[in-house]
Amino acid sequence: MNHAAADPRPVAGPTGAAGHLDDERRHFLRYTRTTAWPMLQRHPVSDRLHAELLAQMLVSTAEEIGTLLRSLEGEARSTAVRLLADDAYRTAVTTLPFQPDERIVGVGDSITADRLGWFDLLTASVGLTAAAAGPALVNLGLSGNTTADVLERFDLLEAARPSRVLLMLGTNDARAHGRTGGHRMTTPPETRRNVRALVDLVTRELNASVTVITPPAVDQRRIDGFFRDAAVHWQAAAVAEVAEAVREAAPGAVDLHTATAHTSDDLLEADGVHPNRAGQRFILTRILRHLHTAR
Repeated sequence: MNHAAADPRPVAGPTGAAGHLDDERRHFLRYTRTTAWPMLQRHPVSDRLHAELLAQMLVSTAEEIGTLLRSLEGEARSTAVRLLADDAYRTAVTTLPFQPDERIVGVGDSITADRLGWFDLLTASVGLTAAAAGPALVNLGLSGNTTADVLERFDLLEAARPSRVLLMLGTNDARAHGRTGGHRMTTPPETRRNVRALVDLVTRELNASVTVITPPAVDQRRIDGFFRDAAVHWQAAAVAEVAEAVREAAPGAVDLHTATAHTSDDLLEADGVHPNRAGQRFILTRILRHLHTAR
């Protein structure tokens, strides 16, 4: 998803409630990874300049940005610690089919970019349980990305030197723009073509394995309320069409859409599009299950 569209409120200017402003900044940082922006990957800058950029965007300081980022990293780590207290989860993580010298790269939109999301929880869990020479996990999730966007930045995926790619895309393929027309970003045939191309590029050109994951289901009622006055929208039926296109392009895909559509658990944020913390944990457990059964 496009984070800016998902939360259209600007984060700027002073406020009488500093805690509230910090919550908004933290929410923005949760989904914003300037280190994954294509321009800044092709023309790298220092970590300090990344912090300064985020500080300028959020009317803050680099030191405050660092504190908030560390807070998010700490929350992901503490969540992983709690998850690992469950014997079944710990076993699922410690018996993953990852080799010590592997590079596992997560590719997707804001669901993957989420600093409290499934890929960062996986990264923290592996880091807490693996030996010193454990596999490297690299998050290339980028908020707003469609399947076409990832094709465009395939050179950056190649530069990450993956041995295994975990690919979750499609929600933004269904994203529609315009207050009246609702022009979708891609059609289902385009999604099928893009996913097939990505699978082919990863397996043939990078000689890496790939796990394709469908987008999760969305909540139309919440979307209609949250995006009522926005020039961007999602339709649950369109996301379902995209999920079907992904399944057709990659028949062995993790069918996250069906799994999330048929649960009674509350897995979504107020916008009806982004998974909440419980939703991200649900996604991770489904992916772990698939990685074990698809060996």
